[in-house]
Amino acid sequence: MAKLLKFIVGVTMGAAAGAVAGLLLAPAPGPEAKGEIRRRIEEAIEAGKRAAAQREAELLAEFEGARKRSSA
Repeated sequence: MAKLLKFIVGVTMGAAAGAVAGLLLAPAPGPEAKGEIRRRIEEAIEAGKRAAAQREAELLAEFEGARKRSSA
């Protein structure tokens, strides 16, 4: 669980750093750049959620397998 939390925090921090860098270095006008950054942040958040859900499913399957082995 700690690894998952670290991953989610890392994704969030990376998205925030990317947003700041994008605002500072964007060649597009302000509103366009903000829209693009918002889209990328939302994509990063969704990717993090998908990765978290996938890892949760893997851990639950592993837990169930270990539980079945110990009770057999």
